[in-house]
Amino acid sequence: MATKARTVSSFSSKVRKRDTGEQGNQGEFAAVSRGEADIPIPAPHAKARPIIGEDAQIAASARFGEGVRIGDGARVGEDVTIGDGVSIGEGVVIRDGAQIGASTSIEDDASIGEGASVGERATIREGVILQASSVIGDGVVLDEEVSVGEGARLGREVQVEQSTRIGAQVTIDEGAVVGEDSVLEDRSSIRHSSRVGDSVTVGKSTEIHAGSIVCSGARIGSRSRLEGTFGDELEVGSRSRLLGGSTWGDRVQIGDGVKVDVGATSRFADVTQLGDKTILTAAVVTGELSTGEGVTIKGGRGASELHGTIAIGAGSTLDGAITLRDGTEIGESVQIHGPSGAYPEEVVTQIDRDCEVLDRAIIRSGVRLGERTLVGSAAESGQAVVTGTGTDVCDRARIGDFSVINGSMVGEGATVGLGAQTGYGAELGERSVIEDNAVIEPYAHVEDDGYVPRGAVVTETPR
Repeated sequence: MATKARTVSSFSSKVRKRDTGEQGNQGEFAAVSRGEADIPIPAPHAKARPIIGEDAQIAASARFGEGVRIGDGARVGEDVTIGDGVSIGEGVVIRDGAQIGASTSIEDDASIGEGASVGERATIREGVILQASSVIGDGVVLDEEVSVGEGARLGREVQVEQSTRIGAQVTIDEGAVVGEDSVLEDRSSIRHSSRVGDSVTVGKSTEIHAGSIVCSGARIGSRSRLEGTFGDELEVGSRSRLLGGSTWGDRVQIGDGVKVDVGATSRFADVTQLGDKTILTAAVVTGELSTGEGVTIKGGRGASELHGTIAIGAGSTLDGAITLRDGTEIGESVQIHGPSGAYPEEVVTQIDRDCEVLDRAIIRSGVRLGERTLVGSAAESGQAVVTGTGTDVCDRARIGDFSVINGSMVGEGATVGLGAQTGYGAELGERSVIEDNAVIEPYAHVEDDGYVPRGAVVTETPR
């Protein structure tokens, strides 16, 4: 940066020839000849003498600390205050009322808006724009071509990488880092020690909680709140809440109005998808979860646990302590109930690997579905029912409380009473009725529309 060696404390707002021709006035300004122009300089009572470059324009009311250097073509407005040891590059514009803290560096062609405040030891690199009334804390680093909107506030030691745009009234707290080419829309907040990656968009009035990490390529809608660690290419709709400090994989997609609060032990796998208005609370998730719109998962006193790849259809409800294993698929408008925790003897509802529960089915508290169990559309399972591996409960079938269906097939529309038992390979025909406490032995067959009375034992097909 080329500068002249002469020192003055302040120029008038523009260097020009004096129209009056009066050369002898020694009041407020003394005249010093420089080429053909008479240059007014402050009277000897001025405190400090900055080094001023060529063609710089300095308002008479500007105030300077010791050791200030101002580059060629810079402009400093009225009532500006510049602290000790500040370096101002070529073509910099500092507008009226701005304040620059000691030992700060402002590089070429930067612009500091009216009433803006820059703390001590800050680094404002080439082409940065600070709009009016923005506040930049001590030790902040703004890389090339960053823009900061009106009234935005950046705390101490914040780092913002090149070409990022920060909107009006944005808050970035102490120690946060924002990557390059990102956009923080108006009134968004990045809380202390958070890290935001490259090419991230944070919507209006959205908040990234303290210590969170949002990796590159994320797109976050307006009025959302995020807490945790989020992988690359995250997509979050508006008015969503992802809280609790969980870890999320890459390419996660979150709809509008989603509410998640599941704790730091959860690990959402890559390509997790949560549909609009999903609610997920008091749960532990480890794997890839996919939900349709309006799904509700709420643990009881014991958390629900979802492990592996889980798909849940729109409008389904999981309420209470429930465990879902890898490969579980749940249809639309399904109801699965777990214990509320009100009674110590209650058993967690458990759905094992590769089970499928179809649309509108109802699973009541304490049920255990063995691996590869199929529960058909609009079927209903009572409390504490147990099914063995490979059980098929067809559409609209009803299984009574405490029954054990061990690898059997329950036909469409069949009814099984309380405490009934079926052996492996047994078949209950369509619309058959099995009364309370009946026993259907292995490989026995009950015909369509068949009837088994209470407490009976079936060893072969009734005639």
